Amino acid sequence: MNTISLSTLDTIILLLYFLGTLGLGFYLSKKASRSISDYFLGGRKIPWWAIGMSGTASNFDMTGTMVMISFLFAIGLQGFWVALRGGMALYMAIIMIYMGKWLQRSNVMTTAEWMELRFGSGLAGKLARLLSAVANLIVTIALLVYFVEGGGKFLAVYLPFSPTVCALLMMIVALTYTTMSGFYGVIYTDVIQEVLILLVALYVGYQAFTLPDHAAVIASATYPGWHSLIPNWEAAPMNWLANPTVYQSFGLCILFWFSRSMFEGMGGFTGGYTPQRFYATKNEREVGLLTAEWILLLLFRWMLVVGTVILGLKLASGNPAIASILSQDPEQTLPVVLSQAIPSGLRGLLIAGLIAAAMSTFDSTINAGVSYWIRDIYQLYLKPQASEKRLIRQSYGATIALAAIAIILSQTVQNINEIWSWITGSLSAGLAAPTVLRWYWWRFNGYGFAIATAVGLVTSLLLKILHPELAFYVSFPLTLGISMLAGVGMAYLTPPTELKTLKNFWLRIRPFGFWRRVTSELDPAIVNKSQIQNSHDLRNVFLALIWQLSGVVMVMSGLLHQWLTALGAIATFIIFSTLLYFQWYKRLPTEQAAPK
Repeated sequence: MNTISLSTLDTIILLLYFLGTLGLGFYLSKKASRSISDYFLGGRKIPWWAIGMSGTASNFDMTGTMVMISFLFAIGLQGFWVALRGGMALYMAIIMIYMGKWLQRSNVMTTAEWMELRFGSGLAGKLARLLSAVANLIVTIALLVYFVEGGGKFLAVYLPFSPTVCALLMMIVALTYTTMSGFYGVIYTDVIQEVLILLVALYVGYQAFTLPDHAAVIASATYPGWHSLIPNWEAAPMNWLANPTVYQSFGLCILFWFSRSMFEGMGGFTGGYTPQRFYATKNEREVGLLTAEWILLLLFRWMLVVGTVILGLKLASGNPAIASILSQDPEQTLPVVLSQAIPSGLRGLLIAGLIAAAMSTFDSTINAGVSYWIRDIYQLYLKPQASEKRLIRQSYGATIALAAIAIILSQTVQNINEIWSWITGSLSAGLAAPTVLRWYWWRFNGYGFAIATAVGLVTSLLLKILHPELAFYVSFPLTLGISMLAGVGMAYLTPPTELKTLKNFWLRIRPFGFWRRVTSELDPAIVNKSQIQNSHDLRNVFLALIWQLSGVVMVMSGLLHQWLTALGAIATFIIFSTLLYFQWYKRLPTEQAAPK
């Protein structure tokens, strides 16, 4: 039920935004319909800065932002550590330094298609490709359910409809331009949406930073450790969650959240829209540039998150009714702040920006998900001779079908954190082992990948259905361990991948890890050159991680007026920016042709 009516001006702004987005989708539809490569990768002709802005807009999803705000509002700076499970996007440091260029070198359209590059075109490669496609479709549906739950919950504050109806309205708009314009529509609507998002973040951050009673507002927060970045080993109960003690062993949770981020970066992601961005780039230099842009623009997300938390505390400290609402459901902090603390007219612009954040995540996720159905199932097994036009028409139908499934499944979810905890917990754990091992160990074969993926998915689904109360630090290592044992066992029980296939893979990607059996058969000069570059990349990962973390702390502590911490973070950010400039940026390739 809505808590506040939109003014006429707010409504006009929202209508103009929706009409403009649809108009751009119609304009780009001709480009997208040229070929299946244009529809899913933009023909690898889209500028790197646009892909980077699109990636940031997709990461800057409204649902995830609401979750981050809810934790930061309720438990303060301890919520910084909760964001390690995904909201901080710490894996982007690894993507920026080496994994992004590995993905770009693959020269494929989907991660499932990548499997035949790595495991060959025989039965093992086809099984790996099929299981990868199925896994990515499941991840896509889970992310879409997450989008429906958060987007509907947000819009229901302003519209006289249920959260499901609100989410459906937003999806219709996003589906229309995504279906028509494919990857072109995803990228260029995301660019416009990212500009709106940045305006929202700057405004909210400024309002929070300049509050006259800033110190008193911050002091009103009472959760143990709210004002400290030093993590609590044991967390106090979080009473708004379905299971208030699920994060009680907070230190263990942090350990596994960090591990999850590292696995996600090292594995080139377990699913979703991110790999698609790197498959669509022209060369390795552009991969580095767009990822650095992506990370820097994501800092503005923290400006919005912390700014909203401060404004929420301000409202709660002066209004017992609002304090009661937010203590029972901190996920309402963002919509309540917009409805109570932002004037009419400007509210419409801010809501448009946040809807933009939601739709950018939706369009990216569904376009990437449909590519797995088309490229790795429909075209490969059902209609191998299908024309480009038929494939594009099938893409339209698959897009609508995935959205419908997400709407239906969203009715089983109680809150945003429930679905996000499963996605970032046992689901990602079930896919982590095969996703990581495929890059670094020559003996891991297609059979091992297929069985590890299947076992990981089944284990994750069973835990979700039978034991949803399991803490993250139990479900994550349990699912990861079972999946890894199944995959490694199957790899040793079946023949290794053909040496010719492995040589071709290594020469194209040039990964580090356990590849001596393969590299001993190759030109030593090429191997030595790659080893030097890989050693350099590993050192730079450490620099990039500190750089990214210090940027987040810089924004958070500055908005909270924690001056000493802010100065330390600024100094660290400048130092590591300088180191990365000389150790990483100056060594990026100056020019490289697009892949043929």
